[in-house]
Amino acid sequence: MELPKYSGTIHPEEWLKQIQTYCYLKDIEDEQKILKICKLMINSTISISNEINSFNELTKALKSHTSFNIFKDSCKRKLQIMKYIPEQEENYTATFLANFCTLCNNAEINNPEEIKSLLFNTYSSNEFFKDEMIRRMDIINSKGQPLDYINEIVKLFNDVVFDEFNTIKYGSLIALKHVTTGRYLSSCNIDYKTGSHRKVIFAGEKYCNPHALWFLTKFSSSPLKKSYQQNMVLYNDKFYLNHKETDKTFSLSFIYKSPTTGHSEAFCDNKIYSKSEWQFISLNSNNTLYVKSKDIVNLREQAYNDKYLYLRSHDFTFTIDDEKFQEVIGHSDRIGANDEWFIELIE
Repeated sequence: MELPKYSGTIHPEEWLKQIQTYCYLKDIEDEQKILKICKLMINSTISISNEINSFNELTKALKSHTSFNIFKDSCKRKLQIMKYIPEQEENYTATFLANFCTLCNNAEINNPEEIKSLLFNTYSSNEFFKDEMIRRMDIINSKGQPLDYINEIVKLFNDVVFDEFNTIKYGSLIALKHVTTGRYLSSCNIDYKTGSHRKVIFAGEKYCNPHALWFLTKFSSSPLKKSYQQNMVLYNDKFYLNHKETDKTFSLSFIYKSPTTGHSEAFCDNKIYSKSEWQFISLNSNNTLYVKSKDIVNLREQAYNDKYLYLRSHDFTFTIDDEKFQEVIGHSDRIGANDEWFIELIE
């Protein structure tokens, strides 16, 4: 570590810390000796009083010099033109936010509204980010919990960016894990021996394999959605679940019964039926509009007369050609833990 000079291109308090760190590493702990070293390391173009006898006086003198105002203005300009670019490298968001906080500190910007405005403008060209930041700030403010501190503002920025990265989109490849049993919603090229004789749906292994991969396909475009939201899956959107391995569509039967418990049969078929549209129902308490990876949800299909069939699995099994399958069914009974599914974004 080299002894750092002061030329007005670093915050005086940060520079003083670096000097103190250097001195402590050299076993120099006497304050007056360290202060003398500090004075010797100040650029000759920056004049200060010889009467300074403490670190506080030194810091105050450096802050009162014209060079410090120039330094702060330079940091402010960097903040004003700073732009967040979606992650292209490891730890990009962490590095970006650390640099942002450092510049705010160097510019001595402490006003929460100014910090919010500067951070908001770094990524305001992204419509998802802009709408979500405004919406979540409004929610916090409506609860009487204003964003008063830079750490809270930075956390909110990170949460929104992270949520966008993990938002489920149409065409996304996902897996659905049954929360209670830990098994994945699955299908394969095996037909039921009862009921519809279509492709089986079951809760498969406790790890994700090709039987457990599903694509989300858009049912229809919503005129209520903004243009940037059209490819994003929102809660209560209607969509189709298409099985990647068999290229068939998942649905529930209103005629045929499940092989063990006699509920609505869950199946895959080439045909898309009139009630094959699914909806995710949020079980989260964060008031989000968007379906994200790691959300826990209910899945339902509309049955008739505004009634719905909910997707459930349980410990009941059935057998086809000596192979045992954990049953998945549709039901209209009371919703419970067996109706909860964990979303995993694969790609």
